[in-house]
Amino acid sequence: MKRYFSPLLGLSVFSLACGYLMTLIPLRLNNAMGDDVLVGYMGGVYYLGLLAGSFRTERTVTRVGHIRSFAAFMALLCSSVLSLAVFDAVAAWFFLRFLNGLAVAGIFVVVESWLLCESDEKDRGRVLAFYMVALYGSNALGQLFVGVLDSTSYLPFFVVGILFSLSILPPALTRIPSPELSNNSSINLIKLFKLTPSAMIGCLAAGMVLGALYSLLPVQLMSGGSEEGTLGLKLGITMFGGMLLQYPVGQYSDSVDRRKVLVAISLAGCLGSLLYVVWPAQGWFHMLLLFLIGGTTFTLYPLAISHGCDHLKREDIIAGTQGLLLGYSSGSCIGPVIAGYFLRGHENGLMIYFAIIMGLTGLFFLVRIPRRPAIYSSDNQPFVPVPTTTPVVTQIDPRNGEMNENEIDPKNQTVV
Repeated sequence: MKRYFSPLLGLSVFSLACGYLMTLIPLRLNNAMGDDVLVGYMGGVYYLGLLAGSFRTERTVTRVGHIRSFAAFMALLCSSVLSLAVFDAVAAWFFLRFLNGLAVAGIFVVVESWLLCESDEKDRGRVLAFYMVALYGSNALGQLFVGVLDSTSYLPFFVVGILFSLSILPPALTRIPSPELSNNSSINLIKLFKLTPSAMIGCLAAGMVLGALYSLLPVQLMSGGSEEGTLGLKLGITMFGGMLLQYPVGQYSDSVDRRKVLVAISLAGCLGSLLYVVWPAQGWFHMLLLFLIGGTTFTLYPLAISHGCDHLKREDIIAGTQGLLLGYSSGSCIGPVIAGYFLRGHENGLMIYFAIIMGLTGLFFLVRIPRRPAIYSSDNQPFVPVPTTTPVVTQIDPRNGEMNENEIDPKNQTVV
């Protein structure tokens, strides 16, 4: 476990700041301009940068190494985040948020490739579990900064910058070998959609919901009367719900037709969102609904990935899951934009948007069930709670099987 300590500690500090920043940005924009659609576009631009960086930064890591890459991407992130406090122009914020996404993707690639190089097939499931706890747990804890720091001042950006800078220390004070990232098999997206349309639609819907949740849920809660002091608690409960419900729901899906679980999760998320709209009182019931909404929306993506893996050959799992991640990333770019118009038109517009997307997704799965025979536990791949980060994390997925000597190119020591 010692060899994972440095990247996971750096990731935890980084995620703590990143979780707070994802809430700070929409609050700041809403306070300054009060335009929910603009907040949605800003979220879409961030995810566009994340998408671009996810598929383009591996060369940098391979060329200069983990530590220097981590420092370089973190320098870009710190400078672009601190610049948000300096510039007020909307065009500048669009550009800076794109750079934020690009840098964040690079940091994820560094950490994930580090964990990939240091782990082996026997312990990748445990490594992925630690990674999930460090990522989502720190994101949830980062919400506790909300209400403690004044979101209209410059101080929050300075605190975020300090935490980002401190996250460099664990990787910088250790020594690791240069990364050996794999060149995997490729699979055409059209072919992937034909193989498993439910998985592709599920990942697209998950991106549309989670992209909007991260970008606009703080604005939705504030417009509903939440004070900044309780806002962080509500957001933290939502994210903890997403982290805690993945394991029991995923394990249950291994023993039944996974599409039925996808139907149940989607419709439960739809119901929870509708109840949030029609239930007038604040209090513990709304907290419970937020927990349910977080649990269902965060669980949709790994369930869809697992369903897709059920229909893929073992040698195509990495390429297939990377294609499904691309579907998720595309959804996360357009989701905040569409949801912004819903929020502009109704006080609880984001929850109405969630209900529509989750409801339609559940109906789609329901229609698909009679069209293809079920795959049961003796034939399918086990559920793995895969985070929605970069294509590199799909290589840590223990479903990818063991590598053998015949799969290694002796010239560059990469998987072929």
